[in-house]
Amino acid sequence: MFNILVIAAIVTFLIWYIQYHWKRRKLYAMASKMNGPLTLPFIGNALYFVKSNAGILQSITQLCSDYKSPVRVWIGSKVYVGIWKPSQLEVILNNPHTLGKPDTYEPAKLLLGNGLLTLDVPIWKLRRKTIMPTFNQNILNDYVKVFAEKAEILVDQLKKVAGKGEFNIYDYINRCTLDTFCETSMGVTINAQTTDCEYMKWIGRILKIAPNVLWLYIGPENFIFHWIPDAIEATKLLKKVHDFTDSVVKEKRLEYQRKLEEKQSLYQEDSTKRKSFLEHLIELSETTGENFTDEELRAEVDTFMVAGSDTTASTDSYAFVALALFPEVQNKVYKEVLDILGPDKPVEYKDLGKFVYLERVLKETMRIFPVAAGVARSVTKDVKLENYILPSGSTAVLLLFPLHRDPEIWPDPLRFDPDRFLPDESIKRHPYSWLPFSAGPRNCIGFKYGMMSMKALIATVIRKYEFSTTYKNVEDVELQFDVMVKPVHGFKVSVKLRNAK
Repeated sequence: MFNILVIAAIVTFLIWYIQYHWKRRKLYAMASKMNGPLTLPFIGNALYFVKSNAGILQSITQLCSDYKSPVRVWIGSKVYVGIWKPSQLEVILNNPHTLGKPDTYEPAKLLLGNGLLTLDVPIWKLRRKTIMPTFNQNILNDYVKVFAEKAEILVDQLKKVAGKGEFNIYDYINRCTLDTFCETSMGVTINAQTTDCEYMKWIGRILKIAPNVLWLYIGPENFIFHWIPDAIEATKLLKKVHDFTDSVVKEKRLEYQRKLEEKQSLYQEDSTKRKSFLEHLIELSETTGENFTDEELRAEVDTFMVAGSDTTASTDSYAFVALALFPEVQNKVYKEVLDILGPDKPVEYKDLGKFVYLERVLKETMRIFPVAAGVARSVTKDVKLENYILPSGSTAVLLLFPLHRDPEIWPDPLRFDPDRFLPDESIKRHPYSWLPFSAGPRNCIGFKYGMMSMKALIATVIRKYEFSTTYKNVEDVELQFDVMVKPVHGFKVSVKLRNAK
């Protein structure tokens, strides 16, 4: 009897196995026509990525050096197609059949909830349309005063390390951006720069342990994940972060309802009071009939907060490392800022457009040091990609790191040259050669906010401090694939007050 059961189980498995692969025969056929490394049975090319965080980034760079775009990689039963050629990226980023996010974004759902970054396409389209007005220029201009105020606090905090040798500037920048994002996204002051802030501790700890455990998360049904100590800690911390946001959402919603009952527009009695992203969302939700639930509001705020603040803090930190590496660039930025602001005037929104050279410096920083190594998209229908067909069922991985360092697009790619972004130079390149904010209909909705906040912070700080570093060149800044792309040895800089005797 036992032998019969074993034989039946084997036969059942073989039938399932044959049917599974038969249904995928088209996927296999199309994938086999693409360039890519030799695959091993069952695991495919997974060994390429069983490495340290720095090793993973090196493997991606090596693959892009060995093969032309697109390159096919198998990990287990899933096929990923790496793409970094601008004309191919344009196709993928604008095709309606490659707008969805694959299951590799499940960890982001755990971290952020179902916000714009992770939503399925039909809901995302409606949500984005509703949210877009909250990023109009007039609203963003109102936030510049916050950017400037928080940057001035950062200037004061940096006095603690001025003239005292090298330190990781990210620790200071991150506190500043969290302060800024909390006030502009939720209308809440957390004083992360000047107090022992609990919210800051939760976010910091989550970002520290996330790279070790989030890749194991494949959905809420993954019971193994919830037995791992770091995962247990991360889950508890995430609950605290989400509970904090939930409490703010409820408070702001009640405040809005109270105003309605009094037949007043939100903050009508004080037209000078600045509304946060959340308050704009609540008002839009009610007036457009979208009727966001508290959970949906929390997901959008957390997406803006956690994802936005870390990417902005990382880019600001890279910019200060770059300024420290290249004193001649730093001096030009300092001179431009001084010419526009003078020694003490706070940054105003009308000043930001005048920082022409600083903007080029930021763009070159984001080219050489993109904080996102890539973007992944689900392929739901076959897509023609020049001489190849990207098969339905595959995952397109848009590789920004190799794109931004491709010598065919960027001659001498590790040379830091802000003048690559002069108008006469930019027009020579394909518009999809530089994608720090992605592109197409699902690009980063907050790219203007990001650029404005970074300009305001750097202009405020560079006016008061001179930067240096023990890094010798761009190659010396060894990078690793963390939640974001970050330096293995930190954002090392030294600062000294410009008016120090």
